[in-house]
Amino acid sequence: MRAARMSVSQGPGSLLTQAAVALGHACREVGLDGAGPVLLRDFAGTVYHLPAQGVVVRLAQAATPGRFDRLATSVRVTRWLAEQGFPAVRPLNVKQPVVAEGFLASFWRHEEHIGPLPDPAQLGPLLRRLHDLPPVPFELPAHDPFGAVRQAILAGQTLDEDDRRWLLDRCDSLAEAYYERVEFALPYGLTHGDAHHRNMIRTLGGFLLCDWDEVCAGPREIDLVPTLHGARFGLTERQRSNFSEAYGYDVTRWAGYPVLRDVRELQTLSAVLRNAHHDPGAREELRNRLDSLRAGDDRLWHLF
Repeated sequence: MRAARMSVSQGPGSLLTQAAVALGHACREVGLDGAGPVLLRDFAGTVYHLPAQGVVVRLAQAATPGRFDRLATSVRVTRWLAEQGFPAVRPLNVKQPVVAEGFLASFWRHEEHIGPLPDPAQLGPLLRRLHDLPPVPFELPAHDPFGAVRQAILAGQTLDEDDRRWLLDRCDSLAEAYYERVEFALPYGLTHGDAHHRNMIRTLGGFLLCDWDEVCAGPREIDLVPTLHGARFGLTERQRSNFSEAYGYDVTRWAGYPVLRDVRELQTLSAVLRNAHHDPGAREELRNRLDSLRAGDDRLWHLF
């Protein structure tokens, strides 16, 4: 795993302080020594590395609707992927997720990232291999394109009512297009749910796909759109076309692509909406993205 941007104050009572307390409780619950944690990420969730244990602990707020079931699914799916020999991060063989101090903890084998950030073209073969696997022998949650972002819009503490209403109307119009007019070209089945090159780890043994919190059953196009939508975050046309060539299908030539692209743009607001009230950087980026969407322009957005 790679270290990433830290955003939350570590003062008494802060979310990060609460997460650190929850980490200790969760580790004791599964028999791990939680000493010496290294913070890897704190934005959409809080991620710690326990170097002495060779473990990564991911923490999510337990109050998020449906989060426990999603984490349980991510663990079950990645255990099944290990049986299939698919290159994904591996969950520890402990009963999880664990509820601790208002958080949900999941435990994963640490994989050291080596070298530069993977290129989108290196994601293409991984997704093709994932989509070619046999059917998962248990039920998966169905892809829900609008549930999480609607929740984030309704709960967003920094939105004024004009922006909130505009975003909800945008959800409604896109939902109408998605459910009534989009005809998918690829088969329905196992999808990662948040597939992009930053969710890959480069190891000595090859590339691994990580961050399975959104795994679901859905149209395979949803795994391709994040990379093609990556122009918002600075991906070049060559990087995006190389990705499509490596996967073996160019989703931008499909009639439904503009709708899925616009849905993805809305979905990327969820984390900044949840964090904007306590993170000035997220609040600034939320304003940037909202202004861009409302103006209909293609200005660059910033990663967290």
